[in-house]
Amino acid sequence: MTVEFTLDEIANSLSGLGVAILHLLHAGGNSAVRGDVIFQKELFPIGNYIERIGDDADFVPHIFGPYSESAEVALDELVSLGLVRRTEGGYTLTPDGVSVWEKVCSVFPTDESGAIDDFKAFLNDLSVDEVLLFVYVTYPEYTKESARLRDILQKRVPLSASLYRKGKVSLEKAAFLAGMNMESYLDYRELPPGLCKGISRLLS
Repeated sequence: MTVEFTLDEIANSLSGLGVAILHLLHAGGNSAVRGDVIFQKELFPIGNYIERIGDDADFVPHIFGPYSESAEVALDELVSLGLVRRTEGGYTLTPDGVSVWEKVCSVFPTDESGAIDDFKAFLNDLSVDEVLLFVYVTYPEYTKESARLRDILQKRVPLSASLYRKGKVSLEKAAFLAGMNMESYLDYRELPPGLCKGISRLLS
């Protein structure tokens, strides 16, 4: 026998982590979060900023960097409840998901909800490699189990330049992500593309 719950009952039963995931998916006009790696990496800074969410998520080093099993389980539950749609394009809220979000969104004060919106806006239009570079270099303590670390570091210079061109990071941050001092990075940015790729391989 299938047991059906009202949206009010579902809203009242959601964990804080579940509510955070709904808010993440709703941010940016319900734009899709493109797959599990991006989902985990977008939720990670949210957990760092909102301590209670970080405690619930309990991120640990994993093959793609910081990973939360609790977040994966919570996302799967939201899919099972019909609040989240999983497609090849990623994860989005269903109409019921939007309705439940409207019931629970007040859980987060303005600064926290704004931070969730900002984290998604920052990461959601980046490539997986760009996201991994930013996370790996910024949070190196989560890379010890990573299967992609060497590959990402081999491409860190052009990836950092792409992040800078997109207006995602300052020039200083781009140089940091590239593993270069500012003078060397400025010289790199003035080189022809072919030479840039060669230097990137040498520095990795």
